[in-house]
Amino acid sequence: MPQQRSGWLTILPSGRWFLHVPRQALTPSSHRQLIASLGPFDCKKRLHLGNPKPQPGRIRTRINYKTVNNSLKIGPLIGILTVGAGPTFLGNRDHFRDLSLSGKKLGALVYVFTPQGINWEKKNVRGYLYDEQQNLWLETVLPFPHVVYNRIPSRQAERRSDVKKALDQIEDLQNVTLFNRCFFDKHALFRMLSSHAEVAPFLPETKKLDTFTRFRTFCNQHRFVYLKPVRGRAGQGIMRVELKKNGWFLQRLKEKRAVTRRFSSLYAVWKHVRWHMRKQGYIMQQGINRALFQGKPFDVRVLVQKNGTGEWCVAGIGIRRAGSQHITTHVPRGGSIHPLSTVLNALFHEEAPAVETKINETSLTIARALNEEIKALAEMSMDLGLTAEGQLWFFEANAKPEKFDEPSIRRSSLSNLIHYAQYVSRLPGGQGMAAG
Repeated sequence: MPQQRSGWLTILPSGRWFLHVPRQALTPSSHRQLIASLGPFDCKKRLHLGNPKPQPGRIRTRINYKTVNNSLKIGPLIGILTVGAGPTFLGNRDHFRDLSLSGKKLGALVYVFTPQGINWEKKNVRGYLYDEQQNLWLETVLPFPHVVYNRIPSRQAERRSDVKKALDQIEDLQNVTLFNRCFFDKHALFRMLSSHAEVAPFLPETKKLDTFTRFRTFCNQHRFVYLKPVRGRAGQGIMRVELKKNGWFLQRLKEKRAVTRRFSSLYAVWKHVRWHMRKQGYIMQQGINRALFQGKPFDVRVLVQKNGTGEWCVAGIGIRRAGSQHITTHVPRGGSIHPLSTVLNALFHEEAPAVETKINETSLTIARALNEEIKALAEMSMDLGLTAEGQLWFFEANAKPEKFDEPSIRRSSLSNLIHYAQYVSRLPGGQGMAAG
């Protein structure tokens, strides 16, 4: 049985690596150094034992280690994959920093890298380690990571030939876990989920928007309809169509406010919609009459992730209430944040705990079903609708969720990412030691 513990790893600007562990944990050589196997390809690295003096540019993190057949392995190594040139790499740098700091506390070496920084022959990367003392990302050569956390920031970047090639190669590597492989396509998402009997009752009718005939039939079937870009995010491009006594009304989000136009016929609506969807595909989705909180509709935003045992769990649930424009609940577009318990207690009173349980169970059911269709998943956020009667509806899911503003959800999300990486790299937390 391999023995597993945690110690402290220090990386100096000179490139020397130090491992600080209890004296009885290892039997160091007379030179107080040893050779460790790093990453999924067992790259050899000389480790000096001990705790070097503080100096500018040193990186220090808690790390897990184990000895197998007299070989020392440390990790996990978590690589955040993004794009960009050098230390000016793109993406949510606050998220990258927070994940790096969580790794330092929980036992993982976290760094950022790009497709251009991969050396396929040597199985290493030119990576960027976060130095919290200087608030800088320091460039250094690092072993290929056990886990690749795909945070390519846009669909456009993800479609680049060099990025696609790198993702394909990473996906084919043995002993390397890649998640999440790509952004979701809304049309494909609903098509996949509709084949799962346990999920189908939560799906509003959703169809591809491609011809006027289908558009007319769909709008005549439902009281109101949402039109969504299949590759949209954060509410971009969403439109709402509704028939009222004096004509057809189209609401479209423009910056932070909704612009409403009246049309005398549905064909006139179609011509306007077709112009706006000229550059991308759209879906039509049945409008749902959601419950109101403080006079406005809201979405139930759920973050689901795999945890330290590889199982799906609910990291947190928050309420996103629509702003005055009523089309989306996204906070940058006028929405507001409210605690789940506040909203459920106000609407459902003594039934609130049962509704919360239903939200948790439904979210996990959807995540597991989607994971059967898309294998390389470890986290997603999803938007659910809740009616005044307590009926749940699934609206959409995001494979690369933005960070939740609620502190408790944020802490859980970072912890789950680190613990899942420890699990898949077979380097879960061992016996700890105090910081030296």
